Amino acid sequence: MTKEELITEIRTTFKDVKLEDGVGLWEGQGLDDYADKHTIFELRKKDERNNWDNISYKELADCQSSLSFFDAKGMRFCLPKFLIFDILEKELYKKQGLLITSDVMFHLGYELRESQKVFSLFNNRQIQCVIHYLEYKMEELIITHKEYSIIYGSMIDTVYSDKNYMEINRILDIWKQKLDSQDGSA
Repeated sequence: MTKEELITEIRTTFKDVKLEDGVGLWEGQGLDDYADKHTIFELRKKDERNNWDNISYKELADCQSSLSFFDAKGMRFCLPKFLIFDILEKELYKKQGLLITSDVMFHLGYELRESQKVFSLFNNRQIQCVIHYLEYKMEELIITHKEYSIIYGSMIDTVYSDKNYMEINRILDIWKQKLDSQDGSA
């Protein structure tokens, strides 16, 4: 799957998701900053609630720790934009100087393993979309190792002992199990 195809799939799969009464980007940032109730209320007013694609990449960069503070509605609403940001990170850094240091991969693995709640509202298509994102990230890593093997004469098989490859593979297995368990209960 190409980068463009994956971004289109993310936009299509999550296009009708609304934040509703969930924890949004700015509210999540306030929670991370231990803001008082009044400040949280004001930050909540800033949150985009209807179209996650309207959230700017600058806002994501400014509020990247919010990933740790989303509830299930907030995660379902904001994760697609974080996925696209991660896919476009190199381009956004070159064009806008934006850098996201929040590890989306960490949240996809840790949150799913430790707390099924934040991903509990994802339907099968959305889970499959996350799986495609993870497969894309794995393929990117394989391509990088192929390029290194050509430049440095190393073996391509070194990718299988790369800690990032192993981590993506572990997280991918967790998401596939989630999809299988949802298919079994449907």
